[in-house]
Amino acid sequence: MSKKIMKVPIGIPVLDDKFSGIYVGHVTFLTGASGEGREVAVSAALNSFYRLDEQVLAVFAESDDRIALRAREVGYDLEKAAEIGALSILYHSYKPGEVLPVRESLEEIIAEAHRISAAVLFIQDARPWLEVHPVSAVPERVAEFVSTLEESGLTAIVALPEPVSAAAKKVWEEMKNNSSVAIQFRRDRLGNYFMKVFTYMGLTVNVSLPYETQLKFVPHEGFVKDVASEAIPTSSDEFQMPAERKEASAAAVSFSHGAEPEMMDMTQSILGQLSHFEPPPKPDPAPMPERRDRTKYSFAAAEAETKKRAKYSFAAAMKEDG
Repeated sequence: MSKKIMKVPIGIPVLDDKFSGIYVGHVTFLTGASGEGREVAVSAALNSFYRLDEQVLAVFAESDDRIALRAREVGYDLEKAAEIGALSILYHSYKPGEVLPVRESLEEIIAEAHRISAAVLFIQDARPWLEVHPVSAVPERVAEFVSTLEESGLTAIVALPEPVSAAAKKVWEEMKNNSSVAIQFRRDRLGNYFMKVFTYMGLTVNVSLPYETQLKFVPHEGFVKDVASEAIPTSSDEFQMPAERKEASAAAVSFSHGAEPEMMDMTQSILGQLSHFEPPPKPDPAPMPERRDRTKYSFAAAEAETKKRAKYSFAAAMKEDG
């Protein structure tokens, strides 16, 4: 790779537009739970290097089929890249509790990368190198891990699953603080993707950290920015909507329940107009119909019918006698 190129697009437009890609020759740390976008982002990054004709050495911890499936989601043919020599793959089976010697094992991998003239090293799961006990040993181990990769001159992309244990959380925090670029991917219950950038060396002007934005997944393209709901970070580590969306009044927010700001503004405007009109008078209640005494009516009708029939029968009998 030419030394004039200081950054390479990672393949996520919102990241590349805001931060100009990732740094060549440094460590980029990606994290997120399975299915929350981390694997898609990695595939997008590998695809970017593939398009630049750069050799990549990938250290995978799972089967080729699953990795190839994720890569196809962003239009990256992993099998073709391996076939033409643009991608070399090393596999290691991760065992819980397994701890690899950091410098010795990484130097073997780095030597293999140099042997095949690879400019990029991707480690899919760094837990075998980093999850150690006691927790107090984590900072030193992470520092050794990152410094070894930095000294190699390779562009290293290191991925980790979302932390669950105390040791894993400590590893995550140390990696975030030691890496040149640290990015977290997550997904909410509604299926929306989010990307939060914690660390970025040589921070772009007018971008404060941590920076979070919502992503939209497009098949065969990967992640693009969800323009309708981009978030802007604040100094209090909370996130708010862009300035043009902050005009909604407190009254509208009180009954919004998650409604879009434009809809809240329109609703509030309508309510304000309606407040100037007098409510229409309520109509007088209709008089209740007079209730008929069904018992009396039925009795009178039956008595009249009986008399009529008795009179008719008497007259008929007299006629027959005559």
